[in-house]
Amino acid sequence: MHEHDWLQHALERAEEPLADDGFTARVMQAMPAVPRERRENRFDWILYVAAAASSAVVAVQFPVLPFLRLVQEAAQITWIGAAVMLGCMAGALFAEPLRRML
Repeated sequence: MHEHDWLQHALERAEEPLADDGFTARVMQAMPAVPRERRENRFDWILYVAAAASSAVVAVQFPVLPFLRLVQEAAQITWIGAAVMLGCMAGALFAEPLRRML
């Protein structure tokens, strides 16, 4: 039994709501408004361009033929790491647009 279970049980057994003399209403009025979801900034495109450009630089530097030989022959940790890194970069590039769509 957890140390705060007694409070949970007491609240569940209470037949009427606990009198708080308006405390809850005052606290709720004093709370700041829930912020709206951040609108898209007109400079957000800079982030997308930077991520795409850096992904393109890495992709150009990534030799394709050794990677294909790797698939045919045996796995090497460095190539697997490069593939995971490219996947992470693609995920970072498309995470926000996908979140907005879903």
